[in-house]
Amino acid sequence: MKTIVTATRKKKIIELSPETEKRLRIIAVNEGYNLKSYIENVLDEIAAGDELLIALSKVQETNELLTESEKIRFIKSLSE
Repeated sequence: MKTIVTATRKKKIIELSPETEKRLRIIAVNEGYNLKSYIENVLDEIAAGDELLIALSKVQETNELLTESEKIRFIKSLSE
């Protein structure tokens, strides 16, 4: 028997323009999702991709999040 564990999720109401909704719905269908699932997956991926930024923002001396250019410079410095 399978046990399904679901993470606690929060509901948020967002407003989309009709054109944006239409375009996202087309993309979602092409990806095999309904609109709601597609948006949730895209946002989860974006949030997971910025783990470095989130980790840096939790350092006590850090009062502000990095700008995009600071983030890019920092990531480049790690590969040098």
